[in-house]
Amino acid sequence: MTSARSSYFRLTVVLAVLAIVPISAIRSSTATNSPSPSLNTFPGADLANEERVLAKYFDDLVTYDKQVAEVSKRTAFVSADLDPLQRKADDLKGRLTVVQNSVREIVRKLKAANEWEDLDTSIAAKITDTSQRSFLLESSFKHLLEESSNNLTTYSTDIKLPLDNLRKRLASRQSEGSDFDIVRAGYEAPTPFLLSGLQCRTGTIRVNVTIKLGGFPSKDTLNNVFANCNPGRIVPW
Repeated sequence: MTSARSSYFRLTVVLAVLAIVPISAIRSSTATNSPSPSLNTFPGADLANEERVLAKYFDDLVTYDKQVAEVSKRTAFVSADLDPLQRKADDLKGRLTVVQNSVREIVRKLKAANEWEDLDTSIAAKITDTSQRSFLLESSFKHLLEESSNNLTTYSTDIKLPLDNLRKRLASRQSEGSDFDIVRAGYEAPTPFLLSGLQCRTGTIRVNVTIKLGGFPSKDTLNNVFANCNPGRIVPW
């Protein structure tokens, strides 16, 4: 009886050891095959938030510009017609600091992700259309980002200039002795944003960031950017 109990005990111990060994081996194998966190590659710079800020601002600039043009086309307008435009102009000027900070953040993130030095090359590799490529690669995206991250707010006068021109027309009418605060005139095109102006800059940055993120801007967006960077020229695509 004692011998049988002793044999049963030894068998139980052996089975227990055999059960533990595979588990330890599996754990050891798993730990060996798992990649070290330090070897994981860093993801590309996440510029999604900055792209949204730029997209909204550029779209609002385009809308504002079109509304100024619509008022300028009218055969007659009064000072009250300019009040909504003034509010939009004030809003755009007030948001410009946020946009500049977003551009600055883009630069910081690209450098942190080691994507700064070859930025222009990586953007160029993603543009296949010849005419669009020619336009988008006219200047260095890196250079534009560096400049705009420090001085974009100095272009706030580009927002108020078209509206100022409309107010001058009102003032001119009043100085002629009109009893009404009204302008009757043919269409006079509003002063376009300059080649290096605010709308061209924000639009170009917005388009390039979209491409950097793996997308591509809509045709309307590209057309608006081209029109404001090249006043008077026909869109080539």
